[in-house]
Amino acid sequence: MKMQDAYFALAAILAILCQSATAVPTFQAYIDNGAAGTIGQDEDTWFGTSSTFDLIVVGAYNLNGDKETISLEQVTLVLSVPEGQTGTVSITGGDVGATLLYDRTPVPLTAYYNPHSDADVDLLTDVTGYDGYLTKSFIPEDDKDKDVTGNNHYPFKDDVSDFLLYDIGEFDNLGPVNNYDAGNGGSIALNSGYGEEKTFSVSVTGFTSVHFDVYGYDVSSIGTGVMIGKWDISPGSHDSTYLVPVPGAILLACIGVGLVGKLRRRRIL
Repeated sequence: MKMQDAYFALAAILAILCQSATAVPTFQAYIDNGAAGTIGQDEDTWFGTSSTFDLIVVGAYNLNGDKETISLEQVTLVLSVPEGQTGTVSITGGDVGATLLYDRTPVPLTAYYNPHSDADVDLLTDVTGYDGYLTKSFIPEDDKDKDVTGNNHYPFKDDVSDFLLYDIGEFDNLGPVNNYDAGNGGSIALNSGYGEEKTFSVSVTGFTSVHFDVYGYDVSSIGTGVMIGKWDISPGSHDSTYLVPVPGAILLACIGVGLVGKLRRRRIL
């Protein structure tokens, strides 16, 4: 192989590796100015301790390859709160606000529902009626390819948390979006993909912790006139948790210990 051919082959390999390393997940939930780390079983997460904060939600479009994103619909914030606790949550902002979901509302011209079942437990002390869920039965389960209930990253588990749902509208392809990756100590890669970022003002009382995930219905094109839909959820490395404030040194120590343990398990340290 000629030197020039080897150079181009190496450049192509590096380009593929860089593209994979900076790939932006379809959905992300990031607490602005949060600290990335691990606390207990909540691994590779953005943590915040202020009861009032900005939450940045990302919906990213896949514009390359065989599956090109056409739309991100029924995008929903999932709040995991400690099992049996009650409190209040205020979420405002974005382009259409955040609407609490508590009953099955059919979406016109579609065959799926969000939520899939009616709320079955009172979690909000300032809301009358059943407003939350004891289990993750709120995702359509008729098609396992569209079922994200199998995602059991902590604390998104029935035996750990109860759940609140908020509709935050569709996400369009409006321009560059960032990659808020809490893995490996945390990093924010600017303009890593395309889609839409929405900023919400959040206020929490009563709950000792609130974990934020985001899921939605990803409609993609796989050929001329061929559309497929799939439910998707933020990965464990691109979610956030609010914790009741503790002394800063203790929180930082917990995050640091978690990171050191993880790095040692990966044999980086």
